[in-house]
Amino acid sequence: SDLQMNGRPNVTACIFGDGAMAEGEFHESANLAALWKLPVLFCCENSTYAMGTALAREHAQTDLAARAASYGMVAWTVDGMDAEAVAEATRRAVDQVRGGGPCFLELRTYRFRAHSMYDPDRYREKSEIEQWKLLDPIPALTKRLKSRGTLTDADVSRWAAEIEAAV
Repeated sequence: SDLQMNGRPNVTACIFGDGAMAEGEFHESANLAALWKLPVLFCCENSTYAMGTALAREHAQTDLAARAASYGMVAWTVDGMDAEAVAEATRRAVDQVRGGGPCFLELRTYRFRAHSMYDPDRYREKSEIEQWKLLDPIPALTKRLKSRGTLTDADVSRWAAEIEAAV
């Protein structure tokens, strides 16, 4: 790759959903990245639904990190609902990529909304969505940072105002 030939420490991150792992392009890319030891970080947001299809109805092997590892790359799973766990796993993965080839992170997460505005979202129960909302990473991280004293209510209010103005 251009990054390797020029000795640059950059890492290319490819971010995609679990449904993309059912496509040939993923497998071709994973194979070549591992074969050529390319500096690629594959980040799979596994929301358990590819558009409207449950993961187990689309993939014979639902451990996506295990599937990626079959290409000879380092792969592991992280709780995608835990912002700090994702940050730490990403740091480790980038170090791995810089040290010798591609890495795959399966970020086990959940999407609260339908896949698109045209998706009637009839393939899952509303109670399932509400259960997952209890694990929403933003309030969880906010609570954790407040308990450590590294975040205040004033910080949260200021950021909320900045976000509201930007939106």
